[in-house]
Amino acid sequence: MNNCKIRLAHEGDYPSILKIYEPFIRDTMITFEYKVPSEEEFNERMTKIQKTFPLLVYEEEGRVVGYAYISRFREREAYDWSVESSIYIDPAHQGKSIGKALYVALIELSELLGYRNIYGVVTMPNIKSEKLHRKLGFETVGTLKNVGYKFGNWLDVKYLSLNISEYTASPAKPKNIAEIAGTEEFDSVMVKVQSIVE
Repeated sequence: MNNCKIRLAHEGDYPSILKIYEPFIRDTMITFEYKVPSEEEFNERMTKIQKTFPLLVYEEEGRVVGYAYISRFREREAYDWSVESSIYIDPAHQGKSIGKALYVALIELSELLGYRNIYGVVTMPNIKSEKLHRKLGFETVGTLKNVGYKFGNWLDVKYLSLNISEYTASPAKPKNIAEIAGTEEFDSVMVKVQSIVE
């Protein structure tokens, strides 16, 4: 794909990111959120994520058409080495392997940051998402039955897990994205991902 790239998001991308997310709230059961957040609330969310984690956008012809990020899996300290992934692609741009490219970038950056596990949390049914996770090596670790209610339906959520680095004794705490952005290792990951995009 020409004139396409994956990069870290900046504040100016937030309106485009929210625009991508809105129809998933209004029209689908993929997210359990009921109401579209205000721009102010959404900006605060994204800013909080970016203080610690990579928030990536996929840009095509200068327009953001997809985004992805990792976030804390659970709040207790013992979970610090595990993260949850989130990826959303503009419906008009699905089927172009954008999700795969963003996910590969998240996996590579998560390993670089020092995480051990990434969890995909998928509302069922979602054949496309399950297929993508399996292609990337994720394994199903469990399903929460009827855990969510939206649009008059009780919904199951499947958890898929990917181990991305070795389990060691006394692991160092994961770094935050600011510590690695702009380093040779970070740039190497982004160059590798760019080759997938192209």
